[in-house]
Amino acid sequence: MQNDPPDEPAADVPASVELTEESAPDDGQILEEIRQGLDDLHLGFDVKVLNVLDDERARPAEIEALKEKLGETVSVRLFSVANSNYYGKSRSGKITKFIDVVTHLGVDTTRSLAIFIALMALADTEDLRRVFARNFATSKLAELLALEFGLKPEERSTVGLAGLFLEIGKVIMALYERQSGRVLGPEFVAHHYPWVGGRLIEAFGLPPALGEIIDHSYFRFVKKDELSLAAVVDLAHAVVDISFSRHGKLIIESPMPDPEGILYARTAGSTIAGQFQSIGLSAYVHVVPSEYTEQERHLYEHRKKELDSH
Repeated sequence: MQNDPPDEPAADVPASVELTEESAPDDGQILEEIRQGLDDLHLGFDVKVLNVLDDERARPAEIEALKEKLGETVSVRLFSVANSNYYGKSRSGKITKFIDVVTHLGVDTTRSLAIFIALMALADTEDLRRVFARNFATSKLAELLALEFGLKPEERSTVGLAGLFLEIGKVIMALYERQSGRVLGPEFVAHHYPWVGGRLIEAFGLPPALGEIIDHSYFRFVKKDELSLAAVVDLAHAVVDISFSRHGKLIIESPMPDPEGILYARTAGSTIAGQFQSIGLSAYVHVVPSEYTEQERHLYEHRKKELDSH
């Protein structure tokens, strides 16, 4: 699969949607104010400190210093994610050094998660916190879909990171409303939040491919019949949208590991639940354990007897 090329509207598809008469005169000004406001957005740390991650000449001590520069909230969550079962256990056991967090997660994931966690700390209402939960759910499902579709590891990472920021424009626009005293209509927000999300990707130096996925117009195939990366994220987002609309959280059914790990030591359900817990969003996911098949039950009982006999 490939990243999306820049959007080029088809002949019968308008490049933009007509805005309402009420909002039209000030739309450009409002969007420019929102974009400029990204430069003043307080994350609890200077986003420039993350530039050391791209410096091949950076000393280990400089990387390690990020643990303090990012602050306790961000650092604790990054360690929690790095030590979760989704990313696998480190060969040396539990990760205790920040440089090992970066090595384990990768530069792009570390940078993206640091910014996501810092932004999430600004979510002081249930509505805003739910946006982050929806984004995180989209991220995890997109990664699983990408694995099912046979995407390359770097493509799986890209769709997962794009999912984290898919609706982040809504958060930025809500913060703008609070600061400016303006009320942005729901149609204005729905139309422009992808654009705002794309500007955040640019402002914070995140991979450009994320912006291309976030700020796109329609479901796209590439080559002959291959789903674009944006389409994979769209599919995950559609599932999340339905689940949150009905239940206020992500609800999935999945086999779960048995206590001894005889049949399953890890499943999709346990992995997703663990990821939500590691990031501090466990209230927004529920896994319905699926029952074992008769064959699985017999296999479990047989192996359990073997273990008990030793």
